Amino acid sequence: MVDVPERLRELVREVVSIPSAPYLEGGVRDYLRAFAIERGLAHEEDAYGNVYVSYRRGRRRTPLVLGAHMDHPGFVVEGVRRRRLRLEFRGGLSAEYGKGERLALYREGERKPHAYARITSVRRDERRRLAGAFATLEAGGSAAEGDLALWDVPACRFRGDLVQARACDDLAGCAAVLATLERVAAERRTGHLVGLFTRAEEVGLRGASVVGRERLLPEDALVVAVETSSFAGGRAVQGGGPIIRVGDALHIFSPALTQWMTALAQELSSEEGDGFSWQRRLMDGGVTEATAYDLYGYETGAACIALGNYHNAGPRGRVRAETVHLGDLEGLVRLFERMHREAPRNGRALPALLRRYDRLGREAAPLLRGS
Repeated sequence: MVDVPERLRELVREVVSIPSAPYLEGGVRDYLRAFAIERGLAHEEDAYGNVYVSYRRGRRRTPLVLGAHMDHPGFVVEGVRRRRLRLEFRGGLSAEYGKGERLALYREGERKPHAYARITSVRRDERRRLAGAFATLEAGGSAAEGDLALWDVPACRFRGDLVQARACDDLAGCAAVLATLERVAAERRTGHLVGLFTRAEEVGLRGASVVGRERLLPEDALVVAVETSSFAGGRAVQGGGPIIRVGDALHIFSPALTQWMTALAQELSSEEGDGFSWQRRLMDGGVTEATAYDLYGYETGAACIALGNYHNAGPRGRVRAETVHLGDLEGLVRLFERMHREAPRNGRALPALLRRYDRLGREAAPLLRGS
């Protein structure tokens, strides 16, 4: 099993504890700005609020872009009448969840809740998904329109190497990207690495779609969408290492980039033996931002780690903390470090595979003719 540095635990705790919801990612954006300033990394936001944290050293090299989204499904207060709240739910979750659950209320950008409420009834959409709810404030609390109302589950705690958190999806992915940037910058490695942090993924890949449509990344970038993805139904094994994701529910990503990632994972596994495990899966339980980037013409792959209690959907219709394995996260960061180092040679994997089959074909031709 991969050894997990204490610094990764610290970074995961810092990031996944930040309250966030679609269009209300201000706390994460503030954290990213401070992270970049402290490490001397370039930081910018586009006109749509997506964040870019970049490291660049040496002559121009192929940009490696690691993209994760800053939001997680949650409620937003859309009306307050005395102690009764009307809530909009942003994200995907079955309407069997919610009733009777406790919520913690936050102002955008703040980390401590200022009030608590209990859901009394839920609203469904036409697909029987959770669309909203009504809730009652607990004594002594107050609320205002625009507040975040998030599940009252642990913001972050560790059980051995298992992370239990309110929002692993996709703040754990953001932490993996930041850990990669931090290590690459600390070692002053040559190369060009961009952490892309997008908005409003949970309500339709909004931030990623505008990045692709507006051509906001370098044309020659290698783009990797970073996610946590449900392992329900045998899609993957939690604790089995990072997952090279070949596609999602709608789309298959770049074969060349996927094959290159696979070759690098094989190299790491060969070098480290049991110290590096990895998986290669479709992960078709949902749609990822890689689909948006790939459809707009970027050379795009995807990587993820196995997520438990996807969107806080626990057993028997009860809300629970999401879970990820720290060993999987550490393996993901190691893979990204190798990708950054090898980015200028990203085109070597498919030709090497072709040479292998070319040799097999040459050897097989006389045997096949003579049989």
